[in-house]
Amino acid sequence: MKRTSRQGFTLVEMMLVISLVGVMAAMAAPPFFRYLASNRLATQADRMVADLQYARSLSVSNAQILRFSVTEAGYTLRNPNSGVLIRDYSFCAGAGLDAAQTADFYPWGMADPVVFTLSNPAGTRQITLMPTGLVEVH
Repeated sequence: MKRTSRQGFTLVEMMLVISLVGVMAAMAAPPFFRYLASNRLATQADRMVADLQYARSLSVSNAQILRFSVTEAGYTLRNPNSGVLIRDYSFCAGAGLDAAQTADFYPWGMADPVVFTLSNPAGTRQITLMPTGLVEVH
């Protein structure tokens, strides 16, 4: 009689491998979710900085005052004289600003100095609008 060799894994070996993969995934999940939250915060801050820079350049190029209004949930950019809404943005879930603030951009390139504090569970970012109209992130 010829004996054929069986190839494959036993049920015990499969269960051991599956349980090891599960333990490794459980250990890797919290740092991964912190990374995602940190990445979302950086993206929201970059978007807000870009819109602040856009507001300044649009104000200078069109020779008009523009108002950047911030709430806890998002921000708007509008012409305060005509009431025309130029930009409206809402933050993703979990991110928000500490307080409602307003900054005006003037046709000569200046702006009202304001410090915006954007935060989510991963941390905070301070976005500083300087009187010169330039923007810094800390």
